[in-house]
Amino acid sequence: MAASRRQRRSVRVLAVAGFAALAVAGCSSAGSPGASPGGTTLTVNNNEGEPLTDNFNPLDPTSTLDVYGSWSMIYEPLVQYDPQRPGVTYPWLATSWSWSNDDKTLTFNLRHNVTWSDGKPFTSADVVSTFEETKKFSAVNLYGISFANVAASGRYQVTMTFAQPAFAEFYYIAEASPILPQHIWSKIANPATFTDTSPVGTGPYLLSHFTPQNFVLTRNPHYWQAGLPKIASLDYVAGTATSLQTMVNNDTLDWSSGGAPGAQKWVKQNPAVNHYWFPGAGVVALEPNLSRSPFTDVAVRKAISLAINRTLVGARGEFGYETPVISATGLLPSQQNYVAPAFGSAKLSYDPAAAKSVLKKAGYALGSNGMFSKGGKPLAITIEDPSGFVDYITDCQLIDSELKAVGIAVTCDGVSTNQWGSDVASGNFDSTIRWSDYGNGDPYYLYNGWLNALSTYVSTSSQATRSQALAALEGILVNDVPVIPLFDAADWGTYLTKNATGWASPQDPYADDSPGASYSEVVALHLRPVH
Repeated sequence: MAASRRQRRSVRVLAVAGFAALAVAGCSSAGSPGASPGGTTLTVNNNEGEPLTDNFNPLDPTSTLDVYGSWSMIYEPLVQYDPQRPGVTYPWLATSWSWSNDDKTLTFNLRHNVTWSDGKPFTSADVVSTFEETKKFSAVNLYGISFANVAASGRYQVTMTFAQPAFAEFYYIAEASPILPQHIWSKIANPATFTDTSPVGTGPYLLSHFTPQNFVLTRNPHYWQAGLPKIASLDYVAGTATSLQTMVNNDTLDWSSGGAPGAQKWVKQNPAVNHYWFPGAGVVALEPNLSRSPFTDVAVRKAISLAINRTLVGARGEFGYETPVISATGLLPSQQNYVAPAFGSAKLSYDPAAAKSVLKKAGYALGSNGMFSKGGKPLAITIEDPSGFVDYITDCQLIDSELKAVGIAVTCDGVSTNQWGSDVASGNFDSTIRWSDYGNGDPYYLYNGWLNALSTYVSTSSQATRSQALAALEGILVNDVPVIPLFDAADWGTYLTKNATGWASPQDPYADDSPGASYSEVVALHLRPVH
């Protein structure tokens, strides 16, 4: 599958032996973690240690704001979701919304008395301008939002119209789209390539400091939620594995996004302060480029799926925090009520002998070297992922061993995060391990990211027709294997409680604790200083 979309709102991170899947800098030039002239500062990391770029354009997937998943701290959405409680939404820049005209008209009522951080008022003109830019520049319409028209009805109401039912686009419109100030962005020639060094948003924080090693977000004194945020500043740091380990040992990294091989041990060292929560929120899959050989052959895709021991790879590569996907539809246990009866018993299995049989029946010959070939061409694939995503690189190495055991050669290609993002967006890759979009738990978002083949599902307001369309897509996953599901995608969240309390938890799942998603803003606004 030549992926035309980028997963922008859930950022993976580097794994460090003994602790977390991330890497950060040691000391921030913004001051000591835990203290600032204006109150408590939390030190945050959500990505590998590549130098930061002075670009905070929320529409640019390679910008620092997007790579670090912190866009909603400055540029807010209309609505926030709770990823752990499907259907739970939080009115944000929009106070209410409604569908009409058989799901072809969407009306938002906007919040009054909100100002941009430069003092200008937030109005319907900003929302209209934001989505007009999305329509005008396809490069920033990463989710394929397909409205026919967007118009303001006074200062605080916006109506979007669609040529067909568009209920399934609500998440992309309301939660995944940062709203931009019309008085600034309407003057920008190309929003996709704009270098935004002085971001102006409605969010709880302002950019106050930048170096290639860190950037600091400081409390917006004019934020519309009175008295919030309680945390004065967030110091996002980047650096090396060594500097991270120093911060971990000293308990100076307050908030991070990391899958930790030693998380349980780390918690036991200081259970009153050290905490993690890694709830599932999506699917990790091996995504093949269906336009490239040998992935054009369904037999190869089926054989690869059969040859992967998901339990072993998940235990070793994902440290046991991500459980294997069981349903061949790719749907998670929380989505089983969507599985059509015809595919209820379709399970993913580990069967190397069956993998070899599939390839032989498809005309591949097993050579004396134990490797398959066809027409004189060896059966070989490349899996590309950022070298900093150590869990995915480890997954690849384990998959390499398993596929070679059934006669398929594998190359694990570790590249920079920016190159990987560019390659996946342009389709310039052989295959990649990555996480799916999860949206609000509706399978639409999972399948739309994988297949972009949901026209029937989204073009009807009939639930029966939607169920039929979804069953057809499930059949494609089961029979054609365009994507090879691996594990549930953990939303990594590691945090300290010595400087702040109020974190999300299984007991209070108002969001996930990952600092790399739009709902990290929701977490930040729940936090309270300890001192």
